[in-house]
Amino acid sequence: MEKVVIFRDSCISCGACIVHCPYGALEPDEEGKPVLIWDLCRDDFACVLVCPVAAVKRTSEAGKPPLEKWYRLRNAEAYPEAEAWHSKLAAAYGR
Repeated sequence: MEKVVIFRDSCISCGACIVHCPYGALEPDEEGKPVLIWDLCRDDFACVLVCPVAAVKRTSEAGKPPLEKWYRLRNAEAYPEAEAWHSKLAAAYGR
């Protein structure tokens, strides 16, 4: 299952990805940068297409993900695979 990775250093906080996500799977953090709500993402990838600086990538297309934890869960107990998925990505990219 693919999700998205937010490259926070490249993000310009324009909000385009947040507005265009049909599932409400992105929300702004305190800096206005998007954070993925893991359990709402449904592999639509509209956010990837609208990012003007290519700061949002599909996981299969992403280089190294940022060090920051870039997703959150509405109900972590209901999605134990999320942490395993994040750990797998982190291991694959040497984190």
